Order: sequence, then structure tokens, then C-alpha cells
Amino acid sequence: MPDREFHDHLIEAKIRLDSMGGYAAAGLTFHVRDDDAYYIVLFSSKGYYRLDVVRDGSPKPLIAWTDISGFNGKNINLGIITYGTYLIFLVNGKWIGEASDDTLTGGKIGFALASYEASDEPPEDGEYVCKAFLDYISIDTRIKYIEEKYKKWTDPLNINGESRLRLAETYAVMGDPLKAMEQINKTWERRDKAIRAVSAGEEEVRTKKELLLAARMSIRLEQYDEAENFIDAILEQWAESAEGKEAIKEKIKILGDRKKFAELKDFILIYAKNKKDINFHVLLARCYFELKEYKRSAAAWDKAFEMNGENGVYAANSANALDLAGKKEAALARYITAGRIFLNQDNQAELGTLIPKLLTLGENNWEARVLAGKWAFSIEDYDRSISEFSAANKIRRIIKPRPKADPAHYYLWGLALNTKEKNSEAIRLLEKAVKLAPDYGLFRFKLAEIKLKAGIKDPGITDEFKLALSGMDDPDGKMAEHAGNILRNAGRAKAAQYFFNITEKNAG
Repeated sequence: MPDREFHDHLIEAKIRLDSMGGYAAAGLTFHVRDDDAYYIVLFSSKGYYRLDVVRDGSPKPLIAWTDISGFNGKNINLGIITYGTYLIFLVNGKWIGEASDDTLTGGKIGFALASYEASDEPPEDGEYVCKAFLDYISIDTRIKYIEEKYKKWTDPLNINGESRLRLAETYAVMGDPLKAMEQINKTWERRDKAIRAVSAGEEEVRTKKELLLAARMSIRLEQYDEAENFIDAILEQWAESAEGKEAIKEKIKILGDRKKFAELKDFILIYAKNKKDINFHVLLARCYFELKEYKRSAAAWDKAFEMNGENGVYAANSANALDLAGKKEAALARYITAGRIFLNQDNQAELGTLIPKLLTLGENNWEARVLAGKWAFSIEDYDRSISEFSAANKIRRIIKPRPKADPAHYYLWGLALNTKEKNSEAIRLLEKAVKLAPDYGLFRFKLAEIKLKAGIKDPGITDEFKLALSGMDDPDGKMAEHAGNILRNAGRAKAAQYFFNITEKNAG
């Protein structure tokens, strides 16, 4: 409507939307300043509506897509009340939403149609993918009439609680807990008034769905006391419901964030009683630890570790609790277990954090010193690696009966010595590793490589490479190619060709 501008007004319109099998929306623009500044309210063929303000060509959602109860997405009897900064929307004579915004205070009115997805079937007329018809529109600017309608549609008794709750859920999704709580409180205000008007008896005025949403919004607003009250109201009546189970999770989160560990422990033991859920034991372990009940904390961490033996943090936490409980030997065993897991997972950060604690308790423990040596090797601190491996070996040798050796201990110790060009010592240690794990191809391969590079004349070196490769996974022939290059550089071209042929065969 190009010739008129409006400020406060009541718009009434009848719109028909034909999505033609696709996904479309129709509605009105109002307070249109120009092509880049206006409000737009749209109603989709899927039964939703949304409100945006457009400024400098950029849309900002004031109400994201929100479901309308009983709306078929085709026939839209629309009412829009603008009064100051307030925007109120009606469909088929029922309140569906409201917003407050002062971006645009007046302007023209327009008709809107949007297509989001066309039907898979081509349109019959071959031209349009959707259609909308504006059958009727009126704009009333009489201020007294507008005030009258504004008062009617801001009175809680005239507004359906379900519509407010849907709007509250939309604001929650949009990340605006304050507006969501405003709609929830208005819903309860209406219900309170309605009950007082009909009866003085006690009635249910807050549903479990509303209470759960209110609790979550209160948490976002850091209104924890209010959130706990809402959650407790759910648990008193509907603890076994789906909302009750969600409320338990929210209560646990609140108590944990507020460091109320005594309350959290008692709450978990009452409400979160599923001992097959690993989180039950993790939460209890944390509570016991914070309450300085270290033996119980360790036991809970151990239970969690039984359920997930790949999580080294559980074992490390158990070790820490046992250490504080004075159970040094048991703590060391858990630290060693955790260290092995972190090493196998190549988790250098966690392993590095563990090493000082491990060595404090395990200075005279050969397994602890071996782990420290492996960690030092992984970060290329070869001097420390050699020192730790040497200490571990001395400790192990004086134990009666002597524990079974770790072949990786000798292998990495040998490689560390090799970096220092101590080849004879390196070869001796690698030979021990091969003897302990004869079928592990990598140990045998590195032994043969170091021997050859050290200039040791061993006629069986080619066979050693062959035997090593038979115990290794080498689908692309890279290790065979590496063996060939080593032999060729050592002047053994004929032997090298054998391995190059393997590489070519695998590559082909």
C-alpha cells in the first residue's frame, strides 16, 4: 500500500496460502520504511509462524518459527495490534504471540509470500511454485479502539496457556531465558486468576512440562534457588515421569555447579540409583572426594573403571584418592595402570601430568621407572629416557624372584642409546628385545637396520629383514622399500632388489 503510513494500528486480514505441494509461507509486512527496513510476520504451510525485524536489509528474528495449535497452514485470519513498542498477533481470533521492539515506529503495509521448497511435481501452469491470496485487509488507527484491544489481549484470562508455553519454548531455543520465563509466569498468573474465579479449592496450576522449562530457564539466568524449587515440585509429584528423569539431571547439575557435594551425594543415592549407569559412580566418586571420604571415592572410581577399562582418568582419579587415604601401594598400582593406558593411547598430556606422582610413589618400582622412560622417549628426551630405563633395570634385577622382563623396555632403551651413537649397547638391548618377543617384526627389523648402519658384517642380515617383514603388516610395501634402501646404501644391491620387488608387487 504505497500511499499511506501508519503508526499504532489494528490490522485485520484474511490470507489464503497454496503451497502447491511444497513448503511456503505468507503474511504481512508492516512499519515498512523502505525495501531494507520493515517488520514481517509469516505463516507457513506446516502450521508455524515467525516474526522478524529487517534493518539495513538484514533480518533479525524476534520470534522464531513457533507452532500454532489448530492451524492448518492454509487459511489465515490474522490480527496484528501495534501499540507503542508492543506487537501482538492473533490467528483465527486467538492470541498466538507477542513481542516488544522499538526498531521501527511506523511505516507502510505490504503483502508477503515466500517459497522455501518447491514440490517434486512440476506446477500445472508451469510458472508458479506457490500462491497466496489477500482476500481482505483493514487498518484501524483509532487510538481508543487500539487501547481497548490492547487491554483485552494483555489480560491473562484471555490468553490460552498452551500458546504462551509454545512461545516460551521458542524463546528458550532462541537463547532468551528472560523472555521465556516471562511467558511462563504469565501462563501461571492466568491459571491462578482462573482458579480463584471459579473455586477456592486447591488445583494443579503448574504442569511438569512447564516446571521443567522454568527450571532450565532459571538455571540460565543463574537463579538457582528458584530452579531448585521448580525441580523439587516435579520430583514431589512426577519423579518417575520423563520430565522427572530430566529434572533429576538438572538438579544434579545445579548441586554440582554450586559445590553442594553433601546434598548432591544424598540426592544421587535417593534418586539416581541405577548402578549400571557409569555416571552414577562417577558422580558419587566426585562427591566423596570433595567431602574428603577418599576410600569411598577410590572405590567409586574403581567401579567406574570396571565399567570402562579404556578410561585411564578413572584409574588415575582412584590412585589420587588412594594416595590421600594413605594407601600408597594401592595408589601406585592404579597410577601404573593409568599410565599404561595413556601410553597406549598416545595421550602425552595426561601421561606427563601423571609422571611426577608416579615417581613420587614409585621411585623404587621398576614398572614405574619403565613407564617414565617410555614417556621420556615419546617426547624425545633421550637422556632422561636412558636414565629411567637404566634405573628400572637395576631395580628389577635385585627383585627375588625376578619379574618377567618387558621387551619394549629393552627396545626403546636400545633406540635411545642409538640416538647417542652407542651402537654396541643398543644392539645388545635390541637383541634382548627380539629374544623376548621373537615374533614381533618391528624389533627384529630395527635390530637388522642398526647392525647394517653400524657396519657389522652379518651374512644373515637379509634373512633377518625377511623374517622381520613376515611378522609385520606392510600392505603398501613401505617397510620393504625401506629395507631395500638400507641394503642398497650398504652396497648390497642384489639383496635390495628382492625387497624392491615386494614393494612393486604390493603397489601393483
